[in-house]
Amino acid sequence: MPLSRKQFVSATALGISAAAIGLEPSAAQAQERAPVSFHILKPSQYDRAAVMSILKGGGAHKQVFQSVSPLTVAPGIASLYIHMQNSMNAYQFSMGTGKLSTLAVVLGSSVILALNDTIWKKYGFGKAFNLDATNDYYKASSNLNLSAAPDDPKGIYQDWSGQAVLKRGGKFFVCHNAMTAVAFVVASKMPGATVAGVLADFEKNVLPGFIVVPAGVASVQQAQEYGWKPFPII
Repeated sequence: MPLSRKQFVSATALGISAAAIGLEPSAAQAQERAPVSFHILKPSQYDRAAVMSILKGGGAHKQVFQSVSPLTVAPGIASLYIHMQNSMNAYQFSMGTGKLSTLAVVLGSSVILALNDTIWKKYGFGKAFNLDATNDYYKASSNLNLSAAPDDPKGIYQDWSGQAVLKRGGKFFVCHNAMTAVAFVVASKMPGATVAGVLADFEKNVLPGFIVVPAGVASVQQAQEYGWKPFPII
């Protein structure tokens, strides 16, 4: 269904890929102001206590990963998770400096990594972003046993999944603004759908271990204020 100019959402303004969702604009559309607004969450509207506990913790070595796009490095392997695993492995087994705490902030179209299979199937994210049909990137390929040998190809330290990162103590923040932006685009492509309805669908289907935050860009900055060293992704 072709979008009207009023429906078109700028990829730059929203931090998502218009091409990936089939929304390549005309030159005239690209010049128009995107009619989008973001609900500004109050402290009581997200788990601020959990967010602050994570930010204030982490020990001596802590790294924050900013993920904007749901990039993959191989079939079934998300770039975000393999980067987090490799960094943790180096600290734990190679560098002799102690364990590394990791925190990922997913924003832009990368927020789809935080949503479960129900949402991926319902809205066709796999096809739209040239990814797997379901969110296989989250699902463990190992038994998540922390006593596995580091080089065991079937062990947790060679498991490039979101669940493996979580099992090792990794944390994840999800940008509410970006979820709103993706919901806006999805709703504009589906007759009868509303942004509020799609966003509510997303909010009910966030994966275990992912915490919604008001704005991913602010969370990356806030993490640095608490000593988390940034790794811009991906």
